[in-house]
Amino acid sequence: MTLLRVLKRGKAMNSKSPLRHGLIVSIPWLLALCLGGYVAMDRVSDISDSTVLVGEDSEKLSPALLEVREEYLKIENQSDRILIYKLFAGSAEYLKHSVSLKHTGQFDPMLGRVQTSYGWNREKYPDFTQAVSDFLVEAGYEEPRELLEESDRKWFQGIFESLVNAITTNG
Repeated sequence: MTLLRVLKRGKAMNSKSPLRHGLIVSIPWLLALCLGGYVAMDRVSDISDSTVLVGEDSEKLSPALLEVREEYLKIENQSDRILIYKLFAGSAEYLKHSVSLKHTGQFDPMLGRVQTSYGWNREKYPDFTQAVSDFLVEAGYEEPRELLEESDRKWFQGIFESLVNAITTNG
């Protein structure tokens, strides 16, 4: 039976249905990643090798973000650059609107599924992957944290926005 038929018959609307749960989790991700991909087309081509300033306030990038930027700029494949941007920007956009996450650990499985569905291979660019991992540790991502307050969710979103800024800074 096709998904459309199941939805029309109402069987997927049962609150205990794994299909309904999967759709509830997947649809916001797909929308956020599509938005990130749309914006990526304009921003990725503007990256300058020499710029290290972020936004209008001219804050310097942290050493870990500078390393992310340096390794990102070594990636010659434009499709891979756009995919990386989509993953970072889509994550930030999803976290900006997600109030259902109550703990940082809930995000990892979703991010893993999205990476897999986009065909991202962490081993393809090991130095870039390591630089991102180092930044995530610096940002406190490896420590489980509750996301009960707006400030907690903004902190979590800010991690991915920082990654976006590191790869799209154009001064």
